[in-house]
Amino acid sequence: MKKNRKIFIIAGILVVIAILLYIFLWMLTTKQPLKLNDPVRNAILQKNITRILVRNSTQVLAMVVSAVLIATTSLVFQTLTNNRILTPSLIGFDAIFVTIQTFIIFIFSSTSILFYNPYVNFITATLLMIIITLFMYRLILRKNRNNIIFLLLVGMVLSTLARSSANFLQTIMDPAEFDSLIIRTQVSITQMNLNVIWIATPLMIFIIFALFREIKNYDVMALGESQAVGLGVNYNQKMNLSLIYIAIAMSISTALIGPISFLGLIAVNAARELLKTYKHLPLFILSSMIAVIFLVIGQVIVAETGYLTSVTVLISLIGGAYMIYLVLKENKI
Repeated sequence: MKKNRKIFIIAGILVVIAILLYIFLWMLTTKQPLKLNDPVRNAILQKNITRILVRNSTQVLAMVVSAVLIATTSLVFQTLTNNRILTPSLIGFDAIFVTIQTFIIFIFSSTSILFYNPYVNFITATLLMIIITLFMYRLILRKNRNNIIFLLLVGMVLSTLARSSANFLQTIMDPAEFDSLIIRTQVSITQMNLNVIWIATPLMIFIIFALFREIKNYDVMALGESQAVGLGVNYNQKMNLSLIYIAIAMSISTALIGPISFLGLIAVNAARELLKTYKHLPLFILSSMIAVIFLVIGQVIVAETGYLTSVTVLISLIGGAYMIYLVLKENKI
């Protein structure tokens, strides 16, 4: 890590600049002049500004923790699959999330506590996504790790089936119910449910800490299953536990800020290119920093362009181009 100290320093500075820039821009948008002779208006303005500061500070916290979580889970997933192009988002958590919300409102209606209560809805959707993903793990990975590629293929098929089922139910749904569904499923950073951040954030921090504790094992597992087993690592146990953490992490982050498919791909591969190392500790740190930079700067760009698009679309555009570059590079075309 010593020879790459400059890279970490620059990345740290960029993280601080990105967060300060984001804070500075929304402070400019909330700044309103006070009137000396109007104490009532001043009190209302101060109260509104305080509320906005709390809201945006909470958004920044959720963005940073989510970015770190997406980067770390993507790095671990690439280690388990031995493929630097794959990410856990390929399993289709976004489609599963939309389908769950569609079935909830179609069966129980928007007046059900499962839908209108943000805490119950978040917990229900997250638990169902975790159960579905763990069922896939149990069904497909029960024999050997070579089935993990088959897991991705099944995940892509199931996500397509889920989208088709959700679209069919949405076409026969009551228009008022459909409007409520669209509001709930269009999850993004600007539309994140602030009520559930204080539930989701501790869970995400716990998963980051749990993955961080296994760094030395991941260094060995990167050598391959046979080598890891020969060096004393219980490969199957570590892989299954890591996949459970990844399922929980992706379910929570998708329900909180929506799908950001290519963020982990960009962050992890950029860290690999800069550090040129197989060790997970520096890769964990730098990929997390890069993910925070991309997510926060992307949100700043979206805000400055008048929210003509979303940060998900912006990152997907960059990530898609970067993925094509990686594919061409891997095949030496």
